[in-house]
Amino acid sequence: MDAESVIQLLMDIMYEAALPRRDYNQWPSTSWGHVEVIHYAMSFLVSVAYTCDIAQPILCSNPNFGKWLQRLTLEAPEPPVRQEACQGLYKLCLGHRADGYTGYAYLIPVLANLLSCLDDANKIKSIRKMSHEEKEPTGPGCRDYFWLLRHLVDGISKEDAENSWEQECGLLDLNVLAGRTADHITNRPYLEKHNNTTEDDGLIGFLKLATAVMKHSPPFKSSHKGREFLIDIFKCLFALPSQKTRYLPKCKSQNARTAAYDLLIELAKGNFDNYALLHEMVMQQHHKDSHLSYSWDSWPHDEERAKCGYVGLTNLGATCYMATCMQHLYMIPEARKSVLEAKCSGDDRYEGTLMELKKMFTYLLESERKAYNPFSFCKVYTMDHQPLNTGEQKDMTEFFTDLITKLEEMGSDLKRLVKTLFGGVITNNVVSLDCPHVSRTKEEFYTVRCQVSDMKNLYESLDEVTVKDMLEGDNMYTCSKCQRKVRAEKRACFKYLPSILCFNTMRYTFNMVTMMKEKVNTHFSFPLRLDMSPYMEKNLIRRERLQADECEMSEDENDIDDVGQRMTSEQKEDSYEYELIGVTVHTGTADGGHYYSFIRDRLSRNEVGQDQWYLFNDAEVKPFDQAQLAAECFGGEMTSKTYDSVTDKFMDFSFEKTNSAYMLFYERMSADRVADVSKDSVADLSADGSRADSADDDDSHKFKIDLSPDLAEWIWQDNMQFLQDKNIFEHTYFSFLWQMCSFLPTTLPRNDPEQKVTLMAAKLSATFILETLIHAKEKPTMLQWIELATKLFNTDSRCCEWFLDAMADDDWWPQQILIKCPIAAIRQMFQRLVIHVINQLKPIHHKWYRHPLSDSDEDDPDVERSVIGNKSCVTRFMKKMLVIMEQDCRPNCKYLQEYFTLLLEFARMGDSECTFLLRVNAISTMVSFFMAHKQQDSYIDLSEDEEREIDEIIGLTDEKYSPQTLDKMINLIALLVEKSRTTTKFLRLSDKDSHALIGGKSLPFLYHQIKDNINLRQTCNLIFSLSRYNERLAISVIQMVCGAVIRLGNESQSFFKLLSMLVEFPAGPPGMPPFLNYILQKFWEVIDYCPQLCLEWLSTQVVRNKMALTWTLQNMDAWVEPFLIAFSNVRVRNAAAMLLVSLVPNSSFRASFRTNRNILSPHKEPVMLSEDALGVLHEVYTHLLKLLAKARSYVDAPTHGTLKLVLYFAVLNYCLISRTEKQMFSRYFNDLWALFQPKLSEPPIAVHHNKQAMLVFWHQVCLDCPDNVKLIVSNTNVTKNIAFNYILADHDDQEVVVINRTMLPAYYGILRMCCQQSRAFTRQLAQHQNIRWAFKNITPHPSQYTVAVDELFRMMQLMVTSYPDSTEEELKAITNFRRSTMQLYLQELDARAMWQALTMALKILLMDNHDDRIFALHHGGLPALHEAFNTLHMMHHEATACHVTDEIILVLTLVTQILTTARKCIAEKKTVDVKLHLTSWKERCEFARKLLTLLNSYSPPDIRQATFECLREMVLTFQTECMQTIVPVLVQAHSVFQENNLPITTGPYFPKTGQKGLMQKSNIRSPRPQFQMFLHSNQLESSKGVDPVYDAALHDFYDPYHHFVDLLFRVAVNQQNVTEAVVTLSAMVAYEGVPLHMPYFAKLWYEIYHTEHVDRRCVTMLCSSSSFIDYVDAVLVDERKSLNNQHIYQFFCTYFPKVYQQVLNDQGQSLINNLVNSVEANRISLENTVSEKELDQVWLTINGDLRAMQIMFSVQPPKQLPASLMEGLKHYQQFGQSLQRQQHAQQQADEADAASKDEKTGTAEAKTEAVTTELEAQEEQQAEDNDKEKPLQSEKTPVKRRRLSSRGDTEETPVPAASTSKKAAAPKPEKPGPRCKRSISSVDEAEDQQPSCSKDCGQLSSGPQCTKAPPSLSDNDDGPTASSEVPEVAHSPKTAPPLVKEKQLPVDMVVKNVDVIFRLMNK
Repeated sequence: MDAESVIQLLMDIMYEAALPRRDYNQWPSTSWGHVEVIHYAMSFLVSVAYTCDIAQPILCSNPNFGKWLQRLTLEAPEPPVRQEACQGLYKLCLGHRADGYTGYAYLIPVLANLLSCLDDANKIKSIRKMSHEEKEPTGPGCRDYFWLLRHLVDGISKEDAENSWEQECGLLDLNVLAGRTADHITNRPYLEKHNNTTEDDGLIGFLKLATAVMKHSPPFKSSHKGREFLIDIFKCLFALPSQKTRYLPKCKSQNARTAAYDLLIELAKGNFDNYALLHEMVMQQHHKDSHLSYSWDSWPHDEERAKCGYVGLTNLGATCYMATCMQHLYMIPEARKSVLEAKCSGDDRYEGTLMELKKMFTYLLESERKAYNPFSFCKVYTMDHQPLNTGEQKDMTEFFTDLITKLEEMGSDLKRLVKTLFGGVITNNVVSLDCPHVSRTKEEFYTVRCQVSDMKNLYESLDEVTVKDMLEGDNMYTCSKCQRKVRAEKRACFKYLPSILCFNTMRYTFNMVTMMKEKVNTHFSFPLRLDMSPYMEKNLIRRERLQADECEMSEDENDIDDVGQRMTSEQKEDSYEYELIGVTVHTGTADGGHYYSFIRDRLSRNEVGQDQWYLFNDAEVKPFDQAQLAAECFGGEMTSKTYDSVTDKFMDFSFEKTNSAYMLFYERMSADRVADVSKDSVADLSADGSRADSADDDDSHKFKIDLSPDLAEWIWQDNMQFLQDKNIFEHTYFSFLWQMCSFLPTTLPRNDPEQKVTLMAAKLSATFILETLIHAKEKPTMLQWIELATKLFNTDSRCCEWFLDAMADDDWWPQQILIKCPIAAIRQMFQRLVIHVINQLKPIHHKWYRHPLSDSDEDDPDVERSVIGNKSCVTRFMKKMLVIMEQDCRPNCKYLQEYFTLLLEFARMGDSECTFLLRVNAISTMVSFFMAHKQQDSYIDLSEDEEREIDEIIGLTDEKYSPQTLDKMINLIALLVEKSRTTTKFLRLSDKDSHALIGGKSLPFLYHQIKDNINLRQTCNLIFSLSRYNERLAISVIQMVCGAVIRLGNESQSFFKLLSMLVEFPAGPPGMPPFLNYILQKFWEVIDYCPQLCLEWLSTQVVRNKMALTWTLQNMDAWVEPFLIAFSNVRVRNAAAMLLVSLVPNSSFRASFRTNRNILSPHKEPVMLSEDALGVLHEVYTHLLKLLAKARSYVDAPTHGTLKLVLYFAVLNYCLISRTEKQMFSRYFNDLWALFQPKLSEPPIAVHHNKQAMLVFWHQVCLDCPDNVKLIVSNTNVTKNIAFNYILADHDDQEVVVINRTMLPAYYGILRMCCQQSRAFTRQLAQHQNIRWAFKNITPHPSQYTVAVDELFRMMQLMVTSYPDSTEEELKAITNFRRSTMQLYLQELDARAMWQALTMALKILLMDNHDDRIFALHHGGLPALHEAFNTLHMMHHEATACHVTDEIILVLTLVTQILTTARKCIAEKKTVDVKLHLTSWKERCEFARKLLTLLNSYSPPDIRQATFECLREMVLTFQTECMQTIVPVLVQAHSVFQENNLPITTGPYFPKTGQKGLMQKSNIRSPRPQFQMFLHSNQLESSKGVDPVYDAALHDFYDPYHHFVDLLFRVAVNQQNVTEAVVTLSAMVAYEGVPLHMPYFAKLWYEIYHTEHVDRRCVTMLCSSSSFIDYVDAVLVDERKSLNNQHIYQFFCTYFPKVYQQVLNDQGQSLINNLVNSVEANRISLENTVSEKELDQVWLTINGDLRAMQIMFSVQPPKQLPASLMEGLKHYQQFGQSLQRQQHAQQQADEADAASKDEKTGTAEAKTEAVTTELEAQEEQQAEDNDKEKPLQSEKTPVKRRRLSSRGDTEETPVPAASTSKKAAAPKPEKPGPRCKRSISSVDEAEDQQPSCSKDCGQLSSGPQCTKAPPSLSDNDDGPTASSEVPEVAHSPKTAPPLVKEKQLPVDMVVKNVDVIFRLMNK
């Protein structure tokens, strides 16, 4: 390969591919473009270079090598091409092979040739917009060029780098390159713009290249030029712009600033001079004088001007209306220019407003901040003669009108501006139709009000403004010129229109109905272009009419007209086209909301040459899409998708928008503008938008504004400060400083003996942290900075000394951080840092703390305080801290906690520190600081600057404020005082400190300190320190505290806390005075002034101090009655009660009283007291009982109220912890009765708390204490008057209800206990009118008086109870009471609302008394119970939170009992009018229907059981009506269910497998009341016989219903009214019961078939019923196992021949196939079954199949059985016979064993066995028909038994015989004999063997004896049936054999049935 030709070819290819062309934008895009060419060609070139040894000289010596590089890296127009070329050259120079060979030989030549193009690269102005950062613009660029240069320079070896500036003939000189790069950076023009909108790739490239060069440390870096270059780079970063130098600084983009920071680090790395220079410049930036005070949590980047270039306005609370108005005004160029250039006319009224307005507009124009704070404008602007309230919402239109009106008065120029921009003229015209005159009035307007309500758009609203009204008829117009009535047209017209047409949409209306202001949110649209010509006067009124009126205008009107003409003087031709320039939107309601605006910028346009819209929302300004105006401004409705959990779908939800346009701003379009828009000139603009740009330039020049020097200076000072803060508060700068403080010092020479670097780094880091970093909002590296500063302080003590010296000389940092910083973490950090520094210096400086004092002259008075500690920076700093307290720190500053913590931590360091603080009088300084604000009466004069810090100031005088910031101060004072104690045990304080602490009258410092509740614990310690060995001072302290309590009263809580602390340690250190004695001596002087707090304090002390306890018990006479009873303040009485309880030394006893919500309630748990505690309790209790006699003086309500005795009785009640206390009451019973009667019982006071408390105590003292009850019943006066007690039953007054809820249970409980003690009292009380009143008015409200109602019903139970020894008179009284009370409840109570009282009363009153139930029936008991049932029924189904199960059961039970009793009465013919009262119950059918809705799986089992019992009685009592009501409902329900053929949704009480019992209550309710006793086969979880527990649960659930349906049919048969509906119902229920093997249907119809007098048509109806056919199919196909039940098998034997054709024609073959499959399956089961139980189940299944075959083959024998079926039958026979032989052998063995045992047991046992055998035989005969589908269980020792027929002979199970004729016949039973007619029995009776009737009466019987069946009850009948038993159907044993029950084992039955089948087949 020719390397030279290949390399040249590759260079040519890449040179051509990178060729710059002018039409590169039109190049076609192909898969093999220039980028791919460069990529593969460069890869090939690199491969050649690395494999060919001569490639390097060939490539690098090529004469076009330099141009080739320049073309590829700079001139190529496609950025991807340049990128691929540079990456290839990087691989060429810095790549390497696997063997380690590199391309370093190419590096120097390539770099040298690239550097030859450096000047050309500098000329390329590669500017990229930040929004397209990743997409470099097409054209020549230098970004990749500098990237390659930087990496190549980085790749130069250290040796070649040093040789480059040492050898003059080299290809490369890095030192020269450093100089060239510096010159290019310094001289490069300012291309980047503010707000990070553009990037200068050339500047960034030069900065990064310079950084790479400086890494090699060329001589330039250490030279003077190098330091000058460092200064230039610093200026590139931090030079501040001004009005004239807006372009500063040079580095504005983030990338450029990052590169510059990196360059500064490289310039300072390893060079001390450069580092010192850079350190000095950076330190100047962080000096406190270089900037204004930073705010806390400052981050200027969040507050910079919006990207779009506009500034917002801060919302001061509710100033959004002002912000939107100002933005609209500012965005009008004419208004902006005029306001900023306006000069006030000298009117002082608006000079301040104009100045603030100009400042606001200047800020919006020039500021670099995000938003302007209009607080100063709001202070000077007045509206309605009041300054603007920033918290009050105003109407935007009103403010806009007010503002431009004020602008008019600010000067002629502004007046002309307002008139031209906003002033229009509207005329009100009355045009006469009967004369030539026109009446016209003109008025100016600034805004046009547009109606929104009932309007669709702006045009309709303008039509409404200019609508024509006809004046005619009675409303004719009186012409002022003709003086006569004429017809006229009245209308308003626009005469002159302003340049800016403002519309106010009337969105607010006043509703005259609600008398409230409302907002109209209807849809109201407006156009982008508005044509106003149809509304102009000249177009609405004829010209000649207008001309005739011109000469008659008044002077004022002429002035208005002149104004209008001036407004249009500049218009050469009429133009009424307007375009939308702004919209103000209001969101919210009429009472409040928010304003924001959409405004169009007319001076600048977007990239496509269109006007740009912006959203102005307070401080936020951002671009807005004009296409969204309709959605944001038109109002109307909006639709959203909402998920509906009921329908499981997303629904459309519409609601009104609350945001809609409130003001519209339109600008008149010039003729040129109209023409341009109409021709769509925007679309014809050139691609570069030059036409739009030229228009923008013209407008910008036209509206160029020259700010006044004052405004320019003001705004640019603010901008400079903001930009400086923005440069400093950024993470890049923080990282730069981190490197300066942590990294650069490690690179500097280590031979510095003075260690200046460490000190410089410490200074910079501490200054940066404390001056800047702590103010930043974002400071994630704060912890690392603190660790760095701590490390530097630990390294050199000089750093610590500088730090403290700096703060000792200037307290700026302590002031700003410790005093004013609102961030606790910052204050704590600074405090800990200072303490750490002091600890570092302590080993060196502690000896100088007291200098010039020595240990021997500490008390030298000649030494001044000012010179103590001046030698140490530590003590000088601490003295400065004390000076801050004396001079600069206000005592009510929030943030003093860390300040005093610093002082306290310093004092805790040791004795030297405490001695120093004592010598400089720190105590008196702190006391003076604290007392300063007390002397000024809390008045603080704030300077103007301090108003800005008003949020940091709070008042100590605020009652709710406890200045916790001073806690550490008190701690420090207490520590210093104790440290001043000498070895002589006395304090050695200076006179100044001593006077400050305890000087003055009443110890003012201690008084105010305690009053302000400042660290009472340390205050107590301070008092302890001051009072030790000083009893006089201790007494003074107690006197001061007592005086404060007397003076402050209930506001003296802190003083009582202090008293508690003073007596907390009774045995304190030596010298401690006895504070408790002093306090108790003064206690009675203080208690009258503050009894509550005194008693509460004493309550706490008696618990802790035995001395206080003894003293309090001894003085009970002095305080119990005055404060527990006599005192009027309830809180005092409560405190006295608590004190009494606290006297008992038992913690649980006290705690229970304190935490008990109801103080009248008894102890919930027994209280165990010690003997001492019990003695104290009895002492207190006895003292209280003695006060019962005195308590009578306080029960007079007018004098003492009704509350004074509540707490007295509460404590008495609380003392009842055992029967002993109750017995102690006996001797005081008369005092209690004298208190109750008559002072408490008789006054008609509804809310009597004293009586309530007394009765509660009386009830508790009688509870479980019969002796106290006997005191009542044995006292005639008491028993006579105790029932007289005033009670008000106002159930609507909540206060009365609450009182009665507690009082009535106690009162009625006392009466109930008396009734239990005395029957005479019971009879007397039962006749009392107040008791009847209570039954009538209290018991109907159990929800309000639950316990009271319970007591009344318990009392009622006692009143109706009779005893064996009761006299006739007592029994008569009981009967009378029962009857009268029952009559009261039935006649007076509304059963619908008071159902609970009614049912509970009837439950007690009825009991088991036959006569009382008849009495209830006579007095409307059934209708009342029905109404109660209706309410309960509704609650049960509709209120899911109401569990009324027990109540429903009770009502149904009562109804059942009454009906049962009534039927018996009718049967016995005891009462004649029972039928009449039964028929008077009109709602009985409705009641029956509602009962059916309780029959579902949502009702608990108890409800269903009670419902079935009630339905049974209803059917037996009202037979005809119930049949007519119930049967159709059930038929309809079952029909719908079977037609749908789908399982129903079951409730919680439906049986489930594995269910452990039934839940008692469930919140799940049926969707509606409905009958649901259906069963679908799919609802079953297992087949019959699989799970016995589940089978039993299903049986319990469905058996009552099937039994009930059986009863219905038997009643129908008895009535001889068997209809098709009844038959259908019977069949449908039987069909659903097939899976359950229910025998009711089969047994019933078997009896019917064999009963002679029953109409045979019912059998025909059954056989023609489709449900019956379904039933037969279901049994034969799915449930053949049920044929093991004899009732079902006999039924099929009887009825199948009647319907076999319908069954077998459709199902014959499928049945055979089913049987075949079943035989195969059962055959396998027999072989695989192991357990006996499972084997019996298999045999039963097989036997069911065999019986089905017998039934089928008996009517239609098959010609030939399938072979598999025959084989299976034979297998059954063989297997069964084998099993029989095994069982027979086992039986013989068992019998032999039994015989052997019998011989041993003797004759007696043999006789017993014989008797037992005989009884078993009789039981079998009696229970022959009682087998309910119970499969025979195989026993371990089976015994074959034969059954007896009714004739006494043995017989086998009837087997159907095959028919020999074409018409098959069923197997015939024995020849029927004479028939005995009996009625159909119930299920319970029919399953037992029934007695035969002895007479052939031929009629239905009602019981065991044959009588005529009575008629059923109907509307025309006299009454219900007299039958008390369930009807039966009788049959003679000769007519049909009784149903037999085989007692054979399953295997025996199978073998026998197989033989029968074979015999049938043989026949």
